[in-house]
Amino acid sequence: MYAIIMAGGKGERLWPKSTRGKAKHMISLGTRNALIQETIKRLKENLPIENIFLVTTKNQFSSLKHHISNLKKENIILEPFGRDTAPAICLSALILEKRFGNAAMVILPADHIIKNTKAFFKDLIFAEKIAETGSDLLTIGIKPRYPSVGYGYMETGKKFQGYYGIKRFIEKPKKAKAEALYKNKKYLWNSGIFIWKTSSILSMMKKYMPGMYYSLEDISRLEGKTGYSIRLENEYSRFNPISIDYAIMEPVSKNERNKIICVKSNFDWVDIGSWSSIEEIYDKDADGNIILSNSSMIDVKNSIIVGDKDHKIGVIGLKDIIIVQTKSGTLVCNKARAQEVKDLVKTFRAFE
Repeated sequence: MYAIIMAGGKGERLWPKSTRGKAKHMISLGTRNALIQETIKRLKENLPIENIFLVTTKNQFSSLKHHISNLKKENIILEPFGRDTAPAICLSALILEKRFGNAAMVILPADHIIKNTKAFFKDLIFAEKIAETGSDLLTIGIKPRYPSVGYGYMETGKKFQGYYGIKRFIEKPKKAKAEALYKNKKYLWNSGIFIWKTSSILSMMKKYMPGMYYSLEDISRLEGKTGYSIRLENEYSRFNPISIDYAIMEPVSKNERNKIICVKSNFDWVDIGSWSSIEEIYDKDADGNIILSNSSMIDVKNSIIVGDKDHKIGVIGLKDIIIVQTKSGTLVCNKARAQEVKDLVKTFRAFE
């Protein structure tokens, strides 16, 4: 099995901790090391370092270097710029197939927190065995712990021996919809962890994203040769950003019955998708607050306050609030609107 770590995202919802020069996977939240380092460390427990690859963008690579020094140079796949996950996964699968033939690959975001690595690899190995027997696309589903508006959902269908068919994908829902999905046992969170053979994903890319597939297939033959980077940049400039969920998983689930298989996870999992997500990794005080700062408070409840140790934060009479202070800026928002931080940072171009 070959692991592809996706490390091209910016993490705009974690501003101001995550910034233009320090993407989300380069920070530490609930972990000893940066999230990307923890991801590599987790994989090394069961995979040789030669089997661990990383996909990132050219402008992120310089700041990522010291976090990924243990990875081989030839295992770093550089995109000219980010175009979401579909092109990154297509390019990675083409490169793996060119080097190793029809290999099993697992796609993992760089910013997940998973502590039970034994259970994690048990699920991956089980999923790999299923992938090896056919041309299915597999994903890991997470049993919802609360009605999240920050995660995508999957509706499970037919139950097989230890896994499920997937009927459909639902993008991040509104609050009322999330509450309904949470109560329905047929729905799982979409972890963003995928397992498949290179031939399986590439056949679906060829079918549902032929323009992207053929242009990248042509360019992948030039990998390591003169002109590769220039050709790749030219092609990427023509792509519209699109996630693997929109490009492949959703249309396949609609058009091809039981082609997408879900393995229900037996491991702990947290995706730090927004500031409200840290409620899953830190303990609350008696008033329901998470305090990661030098703070003084009066009558503050159910809030998150994060700040530098040498910066004093005073808060009075607030409830359900997020306050984050760093040298890059200060965020104040209602907890229920944490997903909108991404929209906020675009108004002052914090990541450009």
